[in-house]
Formats: sequence, C-alpha cells, structure tokens
Amino acid sequence: MTTQRGQKAPTADRITEIQEALAKDGSYSGTPTGKWDAATTEAMKNFQAGHGMNPTGKFDAKSLQKLGLGSQITGVAAPASRGPTASANPSGSTQRQ
Repeated sequence: MTTQRGQKAPTADRITEIQEALAKDGSYSGTPTGKWDAATTEAMKNFQAGHGMNPTGKFDAKSLQKLGLGSQITGVAAPASRGPTASANPSGSTQRQ
C-alpha cells in the first residue's frame, strides 16, 4: 500500500480561478483554459516578481494569498498560546530559598 505525499495537483477549476486572478492583475493575457501551461507559468513568474516574491512560476500559499485566493493568515504568525498567564508563584516573589 502506498501513501501519497505532498500537495495534490489543482483541479482545472482551481487553475482557471488562478488564471482569472492573474488576468485581473494584468499578469496573464490569455483566455483561462484550466491547464497549467507555459503561459500560466510565465504569468505567475511575472506576478511573483512584481510583488517582491521569488519568481518560481509555481503557485504557493503566499502567491495565492497575494492573488486573493488563499488564506489570510497563512504564514503570518504561529498560533497564539492559550496557556495560563498567572505566575506559578502567586506572591510574585522571585527570591530563592
């Protein structure tokens, strides 16, 4: 039995959505096809370069976020700790005995 690892390929609908967002930005001039082709890769590179990202041409969480298609909190900060905030020493003293 094999286990799939890594990210699954996006659906044609998701690729179309990305192409439409790239077109809205002005990075993609073709008609959305739902296929990740050379024109889409080049458009993503242009978009990434224009927004101060490493122009890999691959879609990642940061690129999708900048396109308005990803999570608004991806990579922003670690989850906040919800542990107790009171001191273990209720008197507030820091002296050692």
